[in-house]
Amino acid sequence: MDIEQINQTCEVYIVMGDGSVRFYEISEDVRRNKKTGVFTYRDEAGRLWSITQDQETGEWFSKSTDERPRIVDRIVCGNKVYLEQEKEEERQEEEG
Repeated sequence: MDIEQINQTCEVYIVMGDGSVRFYEISEDVRRNKKTGVFTYRDEAGRLWSITQDQETGEWFSKSTDERPRIVDRIVCGNKVYLEQEKEEERQEEEG
């Protein structure tokens, strides 16, 4: 199965307009598609959110249907860090 059910609270680190990074926690219905890396989850109001990668820029965005997309720096679930590691792997491939 290509879907990873994450049964713990995760911290999503968002890049703010001034360049600073803040985080919010997600814990409701958190899932990750292992093939694409896309995360989906629900917020406290029950709205469905997704974190997807822009194919042109490579940046990751958190978005919901009625919210503007926000740039995601990384996602931390327990001792596992997502997105940040993938960026590092891409850099190593480009250099090597």
